[in-house]
Amino acid sequence: MMFFFLVAPALGLPPMPERPAPPEKVQGECRVNYPISQGRLLPDGLAKSSVQASCSAVAVPLSEYADLLGTEQWCIALDKRYRIDTTILAKDNEWYKNKLALETKQKPFLERPTTQRWLGRIETLIVVGIVSASLGATYYYSSGSGK
Repeated sequence: MMFFFLVAPALGLPPMPERPAPPEKVQGECRVNYPISQGRLLPDGLAKSSVQASCSAVAVPLSEYADLLGTEQWCIALDKRYRIDTTILAKDNEWYKNKLALETKQKPFLERPTTQRWLGRIETLIVVGIVSASLGATYYYSSGSGK
């Protein structure tokens, strides 16, 4: 992504699209969002008389709704433009997660470094004992002491 920002101006690629500016307020729109629940009276700022709602909804000011629609179109354009980058980043993220899980997984007892060191020490003691015993026996029987 950083490469894109460095090379894009040199290659003459179009700049990243800017987020659209929020639209102007519409005359007569509500100041805030109002929740509307079925069977209850409409909120005070929404209706002048006591009227029961026939369905549940949320009353959103028109300019906020238009801003949300513009932002949605902008996000779709960004998604189309950077789909490959985000796919590569997601795959890299998954690879690192798998590598971390593999590295932090508990190793079997015989594959642990401490176990390997102790087995090596025991092997060395056994080999030294066998060699010492065989050299001692050879000396004992070849020097005539064992006759």
